[in-house]
Amino acid sequence: MNHIKWTLALSLLLTACSTPSKQTDEAPKEASVNATEDDTSQTPAMKVKVIAESKNQWTGVAAVGARVYVNFPRWSDNVPISVGYLDGEEVLPFPDASWQTWQPGEDFSQKFVAVQSVVPGPAGNVWVLDTGNPGFQGVIEGAARLFLFDAEGNKLDEIPFGDSTKPNSYTNDIRFDLEKKRAYVTDSGAGGLFVIDLETKAIHRALDGHPSVMAEDITITIDGTPWLRGDKSPRIHADGIALHDGWLYYQALTGRTLYRIPTEALEASKDEAARTSAIETIAEVGPSDGLIAGPDGSIYLSSLESNAVRAYRPDGTIDVIAQDASIAWPDSFTWTAEGNLLVTASRIHQGSNPKGPYSIIEIAPE
Repeated sequence: MNHIKWTLALSLLLTACSTPSKQTDEAPKEASVNATEDDTSQTPAMKVKVIAESKNQWTGVAAVGARVYVNFPRWSDNVPISVGYLDGEEVLPFPDASWQTWQPGEDFSQKFVAVQSVVPGPAGNVWVLDTGNPGFQGVIEGAARLFLFDAEGNKLDEIPFGDSTKPNSYTNDIRFDLEKKRAYVTDSGAGGLFVIDLETKAIHRALDGHPSVMAEDITITIDGTPWLRGDKSPRIHADGIALHDGWLYYQALTGRTLYRIPTEALEASKDEAARTSAIETIAEVGPSDGLIAGPDGSIYLSSLESNAVRAYRPDGTIDVIAQDASIAWPDSFTWTAEGNLLVTASRIHQGSNPKGPYSIIEIAPE
């Protein structure tokens, strides 16, 4: 995918960054950022454009060629489509309408139950991550799965999560290392990571309950208002995830700390002591939902408290890429074929009465 335009623009407008050599990343420096300050003065000349809107709440987005896939989590009864793709101002069901029709108690063998993420796959395909946990009421046995579809809607693969899920698991985001035939999934419900062998479909859990995957004792504040459920701050564990050059970056949503671990330490042959000793604390970056690696080795972060998108650079600096009121709870990222960044605005903090439509925002150089 062509990221030349993006990389050149950032190099000119922001701090110059060198692309790290494969498997030889220098350990990032400790860094911190005040997530509630007004960062507008730092914002480079990037264009923020709303390219799609919806009255239904979406979370995931995946740009695959010219097509943009989206998903709608089953957090309420108002979920007419679980997975679809943009067609003008409409969202068409994918792979077809029948996959969207599951109701509690029904067979779900060829239907989505509660989709949280869509991610670009190889050769024009798309991955779909089904939590199997509608309304956060608990995982339905056998419903937590990973699907791979081609552009025509043919199901190419299905990987059940089986006993890897716990009753309160909520599989959230996923990244792929196709060279190693591995997938990495965050569990934001129980706290932990899934490591999937895409060849054998074997799955094991890693870092269960480790402080790096668990929510911190904080309250997220957006537009001056604390995000609460009732009178309590939510506790959402490992959520955002990014993969770059043999390192897996991750963060709890209810947290301010970004971590990374070498993917080699996540292999089934490693014990938990070896894994935990390999974890690196990267930076205090503020609460983030989505993460994604960029072409220059930067890790892009959704900045919930600032209605912004930031980039953690290989040299340890943190830049504000875009900040705008429309970036209301930036959720998931994807790169377009042109090298621009798309992010969903899911307005989670505004509850059942959002102050505007759910949107997909394109961030591109001026």
